[in-house]
Amino acid sequence: MKKGEVTFMKYLKIEENKGYYLSSDGDHKEIDKINKEGLMYLLNQATEEDDFEMDEYQEENIGNPAHKIIYQNIYEKFNGLLSDKNRFKDESNQLYRSALEKYSEAE
Repeated sequence: MKKGEVTFMKYLKIEENKGYYLSSDGDHKEIDKINKEGLMYLLNQATEEDDFEMDEYQEENIGNPAHKIIYQNIYEKFNGLLSDKNRFKDESNQLYRSALEKYSEAE
């Protein structure tokens, strides 16, 4: 890593034909070992962090059938959540920007 270079931690990744998730202790664990606490940690990170990264689901990159199913489902849900999060932020910014402009003109 070069000085000043920022690296992001992948919360979901595919490596060596298996799916992994980042647990709250900072370790990547096999996706078939995920539990409620692991999902809640990922959900909190996805909603709070701007640098939430995931490897894109591609069926041919995961050999384990259980990993395929679990990774695909989690990836699709979080991908939708992140899309909605960005849309919500944009809509909120537009709404507040309009209100700020309106009320600052009134003064």
